[in-house]
Amino acid sequence: MTNSLVDRSHVERLLLLAAALRTGMIDALADGEAATASAVAASISGDLRACRLVLEALVEVGVVEIVDPNPIPADSQTVEVGGEPRYRLTSLGRRHLVDPGPELERAWLVHQAGKARGWMDLPHIIAHGRRPTGAGHARDLHAFAHTMAEGDPSPIDEVVDLVLAYCDPLPSPGNMLDVGGGLGHVARRFGLRGLPGVVFDTPRITRIAREHLGERSAAIRFVAGDFNQSLPPGPFAVAYLGNVFHIYAPDRNQALTRRVFQAIVPGGALAAVDYVWGRSPRARMFAVDMLQATDEGGVWTEDEYRGWLTAAGFEDVRIVDLTLGGNQLILGRRPRA
Repeated sequence: MTNSLVDRSHVERLLLLAAALRTGMIDALADGEAATASAVAASISGDLRACRLVLEALVEVGVVEIVDPNPIPADSQTVEVGGEPRYRLTSLGRRHLVDPGPELERAWLVHQAGKARGWMDLPHIIAHGRRPTGAGHARDLHAFAHTMAEGDPSPIDEVVDLVLAYCDPLPSPGNMLDVGGGLGHVARRFGLRGLPGVVFDTPRITRIAREHLGERSAAIRFVAGDFNQSLPPGPFAVAYLGNVFHIYAPDRNQALTRRVFQAIVPGGALAAVDYVWGRSPRARMFAVDMLQATDEGGVWTEDEYRGWLTAAGFEDVRIVDLTLGGNQLILGRRPRA
């Protein structure tokens, strides 16, 4: 078929790269030195034949190259090869899979591949309106948390600029609360603009954040808890909720919005980033993603967001289309005293 709705190579490439990352094959080449398939297999305690074939496939997609190539016999899948070729990461592979920078996407690739398990449950969900019993597939929290923090910070900086412009003049105490803030990637960008941050997330995510940041974590205050129960007392000038509202049903989102209102000072702002139904070009597909990933989440309309914020007491509610992310920024201000 020449005009398929799905490019098979894209699916295969995602699963290939995720497997090479999860097993450690990519990290076995991360030091820049070329290595044979035997050396890679030994370093990860893997199967030689499988490692050789995966390395050759990684060459095909352009993230690995062969150094000092030797002819490989046609039956190399089953026969040991003398004078093995050596493999190393290409510059493309290093930029996307190893080196910190705007193109790094190693955690995102692992996370996306892991989501495929949930999408395979869609036939059951379509028939019954819920995920299969015991479906909550174990999520790779490490990959999930790092997905949000890696890559180009430009979309976050766009949000920070818009929030600070909306809050001008920023009320005292000039700080921010990042609700569900993961590794503190957003709080760090606010910090660069002079707003010290408190990141509030689950105990497991908070532990991963401290391990990831090391000494850098001292610049951010991490607090563990459940934002569906309570928030740090504050007060805060800004409360930021990045990709939080799509996880929960409207009643929980309304309750969380009221909780945020109480945590910020008069003149302070709630700022949320999410997909808004009818505004984001990705809203429909993302709603199905939430259908397979959560028990009650979804993509909510502009009227719903305005309703939650207004009922909580916020004024000057705005919905802004972001230019770099395909999603929206929801803003509301607690009335000044």
